[in-house]
Amino acid sequence: DYNYPPSAGDIDAPGSFAYDVIYRVVPGLTFEMAQAGKMTPPVQKEFETAIKWLEAKGVAGITGDCGFMMAFQPIARAIAQVPIFMSSMVQS
Repeated sequence: DYNYPPSAGDIDAPGSFAYDVIYRVVPGLTFEMAQAGKMTPPVQKEFETAIKWLEAKGVAGITGDCGFMMAFQPIARAIAQVPIFMSSMVQS
């Protein structure tokens, strides 16, 4: 629930990639929740549903679009069968 106009090269700009990208918003997940590293139980359920949905679409990996999402890496890893990178900090 954070809206801004993405610039070329931004993860939220589909034209930034030379391959198909599938996006899924987690309903109720706010920037403030990401900053705090805590989701409410209903939002966590939506988060888990989003991961399963992306996998059902055949994605090769899942990433977040905010460094603060690093706090949710353990939750995502416990669910996902594909590589998970909730933050670019994981990629180092």
